[in-house]
Amino acid sequence: MKTILRSSLFLFLATSAFTLPARSEDVPPVVSAIFKSWETQLRATPAYDKVETDSSGNVTISNLAATIGVQDPGTSVKLSIGSIALENISAEANGLIGVGSATFSDTKVEFTGPDNKTIVIEVPKSGAEDWYVSVLGDNPTPLQAFRATMGIARKMTSGEIKVTVEGQTFAAKGVESAWSGDPVTGAGKTTMSLNDVVIPEAALAIIDAGGQLKALGYTDLTLNITGDGELTVAGDNFGMSGSVGFSGKDMAGVTFSYGASDIPMAVMTELQAAQKAGRQADFNMLMPQLMNVSLSGLQFRFEDASITKKVLPIIAKMQGMDEAAMVANAGAMMQIGLMQLKNQAFTDQVVGAVNAFLKDPKSFTISLKPAAPVKVQQLMTLDPANPGAAVDVLGVSVTAND
Repeated sequence: MKTILRSSLFLFLATSAFTLPARSEDVPPVVSAIFKSWETQLRATPAYDKVETDSSGNVTISNLAATIGVQDPGTSVKLSIGSIALENISAEANGLIGVGSATFSDTKVEFTGPDNKTIVIEVPKSGAEDWYVSVLGDNPTPLQAFRATMGIARKMTSGEIKVTVEGQTFAAKGVESAWSGDPVTGAGKTTMSLNDVVIPEAALAIIDAGGQLKALGYTDLTLNITGDGELTVAGDNFGMSGSVGFSGKDMAGVTFSYGASDIPMAVMTELQAAQKAGRQADFNMLMPQLMNVSLSGLQFRFEDASITKKVLPIIAKMQGMDEAAMVANAGAMMQIGLMQLKNQAFTDQVVGAVNAFLKDPKSFTISLKPAAPVKVQQLMTLDPANPGAAVDVLGVSVTAND
């Protein structure tokens, strides 16, 4: 099952028809461009029943089917969609094709692992507004190749999403995303949310086979996922910043934030080439450019909503002590563990944060916020015999209940 989950890095459209794909010259340019982007992103050439164009230029594609290329030969990913309706199609600047609205019906994604266990995802209805489809030529520039890796629409939504695992089904209310920016380069800001993922007791028993969550008092789960991000483009480099948050009702929330810049587009080009050829990416070739990548910040934040107090007695028992003793000794154990850093100020900060959190668990945050962006090259020159110096260079801090 873990193999199946690892393979679900990217999902999109197709169906279970058995016709051969039409030649690009037999279909409208927007369809040809969409299919080519899928070949780039999914390593798949869709098949379909038919493509129809009405008197207004609107296009409907019926019964698509594709098997998505995955690295694990024992895993298969099949995608299907009953129909795609494309409306208000227009030619945009710089070779883009604009789609005013796109409606996808009866989308289905099926993952099958080496053990023949399956995960099936079904989305009866979803849609996109102001979708900008990139038309990739035969000799694209680094920016054009980079842009082709992205699917950009100013708004995307779905209705209910159903997931079936080993015969047990759970559902999510739906996905919403919004984007604003430059459709030519892809630079811009994005927000997204996956709302009310409700996992009932029977489905949770499959995920939590050992029964740990049930022992903690969680017979079902309601999860929410949110995210926001910004992509910047400068020459042949790009930058990314944003955050992703996961929260469980009456459990806890976890947020990961990041910021990096001066990432060469050649990295994405090499990753695409490696995926297409079925080989590992050659990062040795890219290393000189990667040395200039800058890190502006990272953060991990945990916000408690009851789970900590439930877990502490179990952890204490595993260590052969009661909860009060473990909490009382945590600071001292942390002090010993951090001695090798040779950075007493940081050690004191961590010990204080751990003690405060364990006594009154509200939040715990680990941040990397250097005074100025730090390049990979600078990190490579740090003295391994003085690990505490890296703490200062990266601006590492640990806080609790803030």
